[in-house]
Amino acid sequence: MFMRKIAIRSLERPDTDSPEALLKWFCTALGLSANDSDDIEEKILKELFYSARANEGISSSEMNLDTDLSRSTVIYHLNRLIETGIAVKRGRKYYLRANEMSKVIEELEYDIEREMQRMLDVAKEFDSLMQPRPNKAVKK
Repeated sequence: MFMRKIAIRSLERPDTDSPEALLKWFCTALGLSANDSDDIEEKILKELFYSARANEGISSSEMNLDTDLSRSTVIYHLNRLIETGIAVKRGRKYYLRANEMSKVIEELEYDIEREMQRMLDVAKEFDSLMQPRPNKAVKK
């Protein structure tokens, strides 16, 4: 069973319409950016987006991240994006889950709704199986 891990933070939308600011907002809202100076996921996500727009995948070594991070560090961050459901890996290439960010968010929403429904079904089963607590004997 594949487990997804996603955090959703409620943040004010940036006042600007710059793609960089919106990308930073997505990364922060989805719990990917650890702090304001940590922008590796933003850079990777931008590379995945460009590849998605070209209907192509991209390998970790093909990414133009303008950083001196090791390939293993880049792969670690790519795996974080996979873990959240934003990216997928096919063979040696990484892909944005969909060709548009709006579609990626719709897919994540579907995942969350499906899992919440599954949890609700189990909770109903739990409720029906639980018996009232037996009365404890009164000590004299």
